Amino acid sequence: MTLRLLLTLVRRELRGSAARVAFFVACLSVGVAAVVAVAGLADSLDRALRLEARPLLAADVAVSAQRPLPEVLEQLPPGLAAERVDLRLFSTMASAPPAGEAPPRSALVDLKVVDGPYPFYGALELEPPGPLAAALGDDGVAVEPSLLGRLGLKSGDTLMLGGEPFQIRALVRAEPDRVEASLAPGPRVFVSEQGLARTPLDTTAGRITYKTLFRVEQEAQAAVLVRWLNEQPEVAAWTRVETWSDAQPALRQGLEQTERFLGLVALLSLIVGGAGVAQVISAWLARRMDTVAALRCLGLTPNEVVAVYLAQTAALGLLGSLVGALAGTLCLLLVPGLLGDLLPPGAVVPWQPLAALQGTALGTGVALLFAWLPLREARRVPPLRVLRRDVEPATEPALPRALRGLTLIGGLGLVAGLWAGSAVVGAAFTAAVGGVVLALAGSVAGLAGGLAALGGRARSWWLRHGLVSLARPGAGALQAMTALGLGVVVVLCAAIVQDQLSARLGAGFPPDAPGAFLLDVQPAQLDGVQALLQAHGAGGVKQAPMVMGRLAAINGETTEARVAGLPDRERWAYTREQRLSWVEALPSDNTVVAGAFASDPALVEVSLEQRYADRLGVGLGDRLTFDVMGVPVDLHVTSLRQVQWESFQMNFFLLTEPGALDAAPRSHLVTLQVDAHREDAVRDALAADFPNVTLVSVRALRDKAAGILGRLGAAIQALGAFTAASGVLILLASVSARTEARARQVALLKTLGTTRAGAAALLAVEYALVGLVAGTVGAVAGGGLAWALLTQLMTLPWQTPWLTLALAPLLTALGAAAAGVAGNTRALAVRPGAALRS
Repeated sequence: MTLRLLLTLVRRELRGSAARVAFFVACLSVGVAAVVAVAGLADSLDRALRLEARPLLAADVAVSAQRPLPEVLEQLPPGLAAERVDLRLFSTMASAPPAGEAPPRSALVDLKVVDGPYPFYGALELEPPGPLAAALGDDGVAVEPSLLGRLGLKSGDTLMLGGEPFQIRALVRAEPDRVEASLAPGPRVFVSEQGLARTPLDTTAGRITYKTLFRVEQEAQAAVLVRWLNEQPEVAAWTRVETWSDAQPALRQGLEQTERFLGLVALLSLIVGGAGVAQVISAWLARRMDTVAALRCLGLTPNEVVAVYLAQTAALGLLGSLVGALAGTLCLLLVPGLLGDLLPPGAVVPWQPLAALQGTALGTGVALLFAWLPLREARRVPPLRVLRRDVEPATEPALPRALRGLTLIGGLGLVAGLWAGSAVVGAAFTAAVGGVVLALAGSVAGLAGGLAALGGRARSWWLRHGLVSLARPGAGALQAMTALGLGVVVVLCAAIVQDQLSARLGAGFPPDAPGAFLLDVQPAQLDGVQALLQAHGAGGVKQAPMVMGRLAAINGETTEARVAGLPDRERWAYTREQRLSWVEALPSDNTVVAGAFASDPALVEVSLEQRYADRLGVGLGDRLTFDVMGVPVDLHVTSLRQVQWESFQMNFFLLTEPGALDAAPRSHLVTLQVDAHREDAVRDALAADFPNVTLVSVRALRDKAAGILGRLGAAIQALGAFTAASGVLILLASVSARTEARARQVALLKTLGTTRAGAAALLAVEYALVGLVAGTVGAVAGGGLAWALLTQLMTLPWQTPWLTLALAPLLTALGAAAAGVAGNTRALAVRPGAALRS
């Protein structure tokens, strides 16, 4: 067969098939749109990270830790680094200057202490423009503009930090290495090392990040510097060393994980669309059996017949993929508005040729993969069908059918592996999707069959007809219900997880949980702070002593030896600055699960939170040595506790018995409950009387986290909606494929006295039952998946969302009924005589 003949046959086959073409393109384009949108987002962020690698670090090499950096950094061999900047970052309070008797307005700020020519790379945009060091001096600050509005100040006014005045000399419009702005506790404030020394904040006991930035003369020197740093035991054990090429590893890892998850959800939409393509092709071939037989009589071999329809599928697949690529590009225009400040400005570039090419290729490949199985049926159509229309294709043996199924599964695994960039992830995804689909199909088939068996006893003939139709041969209800159920699983699971996490942060906030907490309250200030809180109507005031310490050894083995070779994400349990407290009796939200608290008078005891103990690899009887202000303190593990962190009460990983740390310098952690409208007054009064004390609003952090969670949840649900839309399209394709049969059925009903409205109602009941079955199975599966994610993965309590689970089947039923009636509009309009004569 020549190429010209092939193209001629393809063109003729497509004539008069506008509805089939439309459904084919729609099924495929929805999935491709999701794939292109996710691929475009990933490409945009990867490009931004590559182009902005040095500005993201603001240096060639950075060393950071949650404790003062080791002195060995002062002994850097000459020539390794050209310049150096030392930074300290922590949260504290800032306020307007006093004016009258009322306490001045105050706010929690994110302080950045700079000692050196910061930054080496990237633009620190100041207003007015100029070097940061000149703006700061010994008594100046540079602040984010949002702080001025909170405190009622303007550029040039005085800002109080730690009770000392500083002049606002510049506004910070952009900061190169700050990518966590949406999660920051407050606006950024820059101050010099000399300026900080004027305040009591220099000795704060709060959580501080220490960071040193290096600039090298030549790019190759960065690797030499990193190698020298990693050879120093103290640096390797306690710090994180980064180069510009791997700046923001936490950000990169988070983006990679998010992109992979969203990509697999998008691929799921494409696979569901591929199933729709297979259904459209099957319905198409069912109507073209006579044409296939005629082509065989004209001399075409079985392989040439398959080639005709395969070329037709490739053309439609390419068309559907191009439409999906365009839709996905348009979706990228909505991403910045959907995710807000979670993404850097300008990070998302809507036009992504590579992403569009990936989506087009993937969509065309999936179309051919899913079309190959039904197209194989055309090989077995006998030429004799031209003379005898009742001649059916020969039945295919079981072994070839099984091999075809395995080929499809292998192809899906290959596509998933290529898309995820990991063969293991691709295989796991394919197995998971296959398991879910089989479970859904089995559940749907069982439920539909059971309901159909009950249909014969239903009194209402509308209901009886609808129930029996669920299991009618050739109805295509099983495929449509499975696809719809899969969409319900994705959308419902995302919605339940988001709602329950938001509830934990919002309405589910325990009524006795503190609304704020105070850091760095000194023992001599404790009575005064408590009196101030009482005067401002704060309730539920609780305090706990706190000593800062560093884990130096476990059973005599140094921490440095323990963490050697561990990745950064596993070091935190050993290297973080530890907060130790002590109590007479354990709080009610702490439960001893092993040993006994304060049970051995001969030992200095400590109780560990169970999961933290697991991270350390310690248990009952182990000895922990802490470095407390240079003094080693040995503590023996005599109990392990489970802590209800969701209570938001004061809780610690480590609790000692009273008297163990009495000689150590301490501060106090204070929690309180205060109405939202009084919180600012409390903050202002504390900033005026106790400038070293930092008030952190749990309510503000909770609301910020809830907002971020809401935006991420909306993005996931949007992708889940693509899967649901693919399911609806499969339903519409199933409806469209059987228009002629429906027309004859409606005509027969009309001859028996049924009106058009009655026939429409009959169809609505039938398709509503399809949606009800799909929605019920999807709701059960989606609820079960959400339960597993929340309780097993996130270890959160489960609140059964009865209303959501009840509404999902009803809404799916209504949507399916509307789609079924809309898809049968032509069948409902056919006159009885015309349909019966045909």
